[in-house]
Amino acid sequence: MFINLGKYDCANGVINILARKGDLLVRNAVIKDSSFIDKLQKENSYAVGFIQRTIWDKYVFGGERNFFVLLCEKNLDPVGYTLVTPGRKSGDFVIIQQIAVRNDARRLQYGSMLIDVLRDFCIKFERLGAKLRCRKDLESNMFWEALGFSNYFIWKKGRRNHVGFKASNDILHWQIKLNQAIGTFEFYSGKYRERIT
Repeated sequence: MFINLGKYDCANGVINILARKGDLLVRNAVIKDSSFIDKLQKENSYAVGFIQRTIWDKYVFGGERNFFVLLCEKNLDPVGYTLVTPGRKSGDFVIIQQIAVRNDARRLQYGSMLIDVLRDFCIKFERLGAKLRCRKDLESNMFWEALGFSNYFIWKKGRRNHVGFKASNDILHWQIKLNQAIGTFEFYSGKYRERIT
């Protein structure tokens, strides 16, 4: 389902500051940020994979899909980005598809600011929380756990997923509830069932 992303929209060319703490800020990305995103994605391809520039141009900056990018800046210098898909309907999780931060900018307060912005998005668009996948061998798993994400499933190396992709390594599935106004979920054998309260 297509939604009007408002201040999170990356296709309208308008920059919106979504969070600020001292000289660190999170904003929506715009087309002029695509070179930075492309460069950082290539530098971190071992961890984030690779999405072709034409996909970014069409789905994020062209508005053909509801993808959006949160860009982090320190002293007005871009240091990282997060690619997010918003889920299809109320009660869904947003999906963090990619996150990349420059090596010299890691361990800043970006993580907690990212969660604050995603929480605001989840409340505004009635999403339950955020999910993501991360290879087991990456240090970023400690980052997600420190931010409050829970590991709810492991896609084992060599197994195929629902669309036929084969895992090249164990992949941890993480989630966090960010919207307290929408039900609860419980874990059963590595999966969750939602229970509306």
